[in-house]
Amino acid sequence: MATIHVAPQVAAGVRLNSWLLATTDVTSAWTTFRIEGEARRSSFRFGNPFVTVQAALLEERNRSIYAGVGVAPPVTTFPGTIPKNTEAEYNYAVATAARGFADYWMWAPNAIPIALLLRSRAELSIPVIVGAEFDPAVLVSVNSNPSRLAVVAAAHAGLRMGPLTPGVRVQMLAQSAPLAGRDFSQWAAILYANVEIEPVFVRSQVAVNLDAPSGLTGQRGATTWGVSLGGGVHL
Repeated sequence: MATIHVAPQVAAGVRLNSWLLATTDVTSAWTTFRIEGEARRSSFRFGNPFVTVQAALLEERNRSIYAGVGVAPPVTTFPGTIPKNTEAEYNYAVATAARGFADYWMWAPNAIPIALLLRSRAELSIPVIVGAEFDPAVLVSVNSNPSRLAVVAAAHAGLRMGPLTPGVRVQMLAQSAPLAGRDFSQWAAILYANVEIEPVFVRSQVAVNLDAPSGLTGQRGATTWGVSLGGGVHL
């Protein structure tokens, strides 16, 4: 199946005081695909806008620890007709897998995600930056499907070379309901390169899923990968 996917995302954050931060992420996805012997089909849908409040438990020049909570209204739903529902479901699946399941909450259909967010980061004496994330969550169903538990965990390491920081990130999603078939989890690897020239920053990455259901060792032809490019400014 030949698939093209584009998903713009806009994020913003504001400091509420010296130790409290609020953020919001809004996204949409357009996916077009063609099954052999059929006409090309496409779907455009909005993701769940994810809003967080995070507190700085430790914030120093070379290390930081944040804890917070995030929630999203159930914007990611299905149109209603069987053909459109099939297209939307595939759109959501591609949007999730193209990021290595990093933004899982934003593409969970018919659910209200409520997540606990834990973030840590440290810059070692040598110019190496390491970090970890752990996000347990409950996805409260808004239809007849049962609610489910999920967790996203990740670790990353990068080498600072002036304004450029290339690195690698490994992340995992697991949940109490199958992602597909008998697979309850998904591992992914991400190669990234970040550039910071105050007040501007640029983020780029290539995400590749590793195991089933969307990875290299899964079903032939089901491997999903994605390239992301973004940037912003500190005001």
